[in-house]
This record gives sequence, C-alpha cells and structure tokens, in this order.
Amino acid sequence: MKRPILHTTCKFTLLLSGALVLFSSCNKFLDEMPDNRTELDNPEKITQILVSAYPYLASDMQELMSDNVTDYGRSVDIYSDKFEEAYLFQEITNESHDSPAYVWENNYKAIASANHALKAIAEYQGAEDLSAQKGEALICRAYAHFVLCNTFCQAYNPQSSTTDLGIPYVTEPEETVFVERERGTVAGVYEMIAKDIEEALPLIDDNLYTQPKFHFTKKAAHAFAAQFYLYYGKYDLAIANANEAIGEDPTSLFRNWDLFTGTSSTEYANAFNSTEEAANIFMVGFTSTHLRFRYGRYIHTFQLQSEVGRSQGPWGSQLEPYAIAYVYSSRSYFMPNMTEYFMYTDIANGIGYPYIVVVAYTTEKTILNRAEAYALSGDYELAARDLNYFYRQAGANTSLSAQEISDYYESANSLIKKPLAPRFTLAAGMQTNLVHACLHARRIATILDGTRLEDLKRYGIAYTHAVDGASNIEIEPYDKRLAIQLPKSVTAAGMEPNPR
Repeated sequence: MKRPILHTTCKFTLLLSGALVLFSSCNKFLDEMPDNRTELDNPEKITQILVSAYPYLASDMQELMSDNVTDYGRSVDIYSDKFEEAYLFQEITNESHDSPAYVWENNYKAIASANHALKAIAEYQGAEDLSAQKGEALICRAYAHFVLCNTFCQAYNPQSSTTDLGIPYVTEPEETVFVERERGTVAGVYEMIAKDIEEALPLIDDNLYTQPKFHFTKKAAHAFAAQFYLYYGKYDLAIANANEAIGEDPTSLFRNWDLFTGTSSTEYANAFNSTEEAANIFMVGFTSTHLRFRYGRYIHTFQLQSEVGRSQGPWGSQLEPYAIAYVYSSRSYFMPNMTEYFMYTDIANGIGYPYIVVVAYTTEKTILNRAEAYALSGDYELAARDLNYFYRQAGANTSLSAQEISDYYESANSLIKKPLAPRFTLAAGMQTNLVHACLHARRIATILDGTRLEDLKRYGIAYTHAVDGASNIEIEPYDKRLAIQLPKSVTAAGMEPNPR
C-alpha cells in the first residue's frame, strides 16, 4: 500500500509526520484484519497493533448538538444532511465520517486492537518485558469505551446511572463489532473503565513511543484519568491525576499565545496543534469533515461569540487569545484550533479522505478539570487558584479570591450562567458559582471539540436550538435525545436502542 501524501500547506512537519505514521500504520493494519492478528508473536508486532487502538472522536455530532451552534436561517444551504440532523436532534442517517455508525465501528475496532494486543501479551513466551504495551492497551481500551459512553449514553450520575443504558464493555478479541450483546448500565461501564485505568497507569512507559503526543504517555494517561474521575465524582482521584499530568503550578506548560499573532487560520491551527507545543498533552487524528459545518446554515455566529470567545468574565472584558475570531462568508465565526487536512490513497485519481487533529487533552483543559474538582470538593481557594492560572495564561492580570469569583457569577447574566440541575450534590452559593466559573472557562477553551455537550449533559443544563421557520427545539435536563441513537445496523442485530 502506498504511503498517503498530505495535501496541505502545513508548515509543522512534526505534527504531520506523526499523523502520517499513525494513519498509514493504522490503515495497513486494518487492511489486514482479522486474519493476521494471530501473528502477534513478537514485541514489535504487538507495539504496531496498538497504533490502531486509538479512538475516533464524536466532536462533530457533539458540537452541533450543543449550545455553541445556532441556525443562521433558511437563506443558507445546510451543506450536509448530517449537520442538520445533528442540530435538529434527528436520527443521523448518514453512515460516513462523523456519523454514529462511524464512531461506533471505529471505536470498537480500536477496542478490538487493544484486546488482541492484550491476548498476545498474555500468551507471549519470550524474555522481553511487555508491561509498557500492556499499559498502553489497557488505557486505550478504557478511553475508547469512555468516548462511546459519552456519545451514546446519558452522563454518569449517582442517581440514575445504575439503570441508564450503557454500552458493551468488550474485553475479549472479536472479529466483528456488530454482535448481539447486552448493553449493561452506565455505572457498570464506569466501573470497568476505572479498573482498566488503575491497572494501566503504573505500566505506561514513555520510552515505547516515537510519536509521544499521539500516544498515551504518562502525562496523557493521567490527564484522561483526571477527566474521567471528575465525571465519576471521585474528586480526590481527579485532583491527584491532574497533578501528575501538569504539576501543582503549570505556568511553564501553557500555550505561548505570542506565536498566534498575525497568523492565517491555517497557520493558527498548525501552531495550536504542533507536537512541539508544551500545552498539548494528547492528540487524536481521525477522518472527519467536522469543520465543514461552518460553511452551512448551522454555525457559531457573532451573537454566540458574546457567550464564548468574546464574553466578559471575572478577568474583564474578554480573554484576548480566545477572542481571536476568523470569519467565513461574513456569518460563521470560528477559533481555528483545528484544520482539515487531506490524505491521498490514490494520487493519480485524486482519491483520499479528509482528516482533522483534535488536541483531546491540553494544559488548559486539565487545569479547569482540576479547578472543578477542587470546587466540588469544597476546596474553594484552590479552585480559585487554578482558575487564576487559566485567566493569566490568556493574558489577564488576575489574583482573584474564591469570594471575588463567586460574587461575579452570583450576578452574571444567563448568557454565561445557565441554571444547573445536576443529579449530584451541589451547594448553593460559592460552590455553584465556582462551578459556573469552570463551565464558562471550559466552554471558551474547548470550542469546536464537542466538550461543551458533555458539560450540558453532566449538569442538566436546559438550552434551546432556534429553528428558522419552525418551532424551536427545547432541550431539557437529561433529555433522552442527548444520548445519541445507536446505529441502525447495531439495533437491527438485536441491541437495545436508546429510549426516545
């Protein structure tokens, strides 16, 4: 198979070479599945199979379903049915890039790769120590299930997750991802994810990787664990893992925003996604047309900018690096923290596929996860400390106390402070206000990557999708539609669909 060639003006060769190696290796392996998996008889082959154990994210569907997007109006073409279906909370019928079928199938393929590696490791009789490979396989398996659970299930919470439908947690090698299985519960899935994380963390060895930013290094694994335990309500573990990922004081690990001044949108995206950027902890590349939604009807508008990148906060008028907005056709505003690349599989005939790189874990995201965990633990001054770290990395000159941040959000307007209805204990006053501060900052820092929908689900935040020429769509707390429907091919095979 020919090595794919990148069609882009990218100047960051380290980013692209890493993505190329991963894509070409993964495609080669998938082309040979499943017959050659029985040949995993040496450390090199086992290490190689783990390249294909990394996930496919649901950024496109999640962003379109969130309150970061609105309807510009019928005068603009939808560009793609999948964008409209996601925005309108309809069943997504498309089965290509970014669809439920694509996310489901590719994540279970990743899980299958991890499970084949684990089986081969268990059976290996050689003298080499394969602990590092085992650690990578376990953390990849945990993360892919985490992605699937966040996509196709309700958010974890102590009230309903023992009955909310989960997704099959697969721990044995399979040759097909569309087998009839019991879904279990969200609580059951989280228990299994925690088990895999706990077993994986001591085993991970960064020396295994030649492209570390695209792999679960120790820092990346701990950043994932911090987010997972935050969602799981185990705040001490979230804090401890965040500390392992970024240290107590992450000042030296933040992004150098000076590099972004005066750049084009492509240059900005390449700088943001550079493998040399200290703030980038874990990067995921996958086939996607996600960014094309900005060419259509359902977009991030200038009005929405006042809730996100150009919003006021305890820091003042706006956080300058996030207020940088590039505009398409005078209507679609976007922070170019990612860009679309194209990889040819047949250069002569112009055949290939688009892909994007998402920085799944950054210093910014991890400090905000830790701040939220501190707030929910009642350690308010430490939550304020971490929020100040975030504000200052974006150029604000703040040393705000927990009380000062709380006072700001006590009287903040509904654009940045939507009512919370979590299914876990949240004290009124300072604790709630500091959580609002974390949610506000995270919405700004993670624009485009789909994280906002996860916060809307976790905190039971009601919101509206305006629809030009029709009734608005009202999304209530824990709306059944927030759990994306399983692919038809999966339910047709006998798996229980999500309730509607």
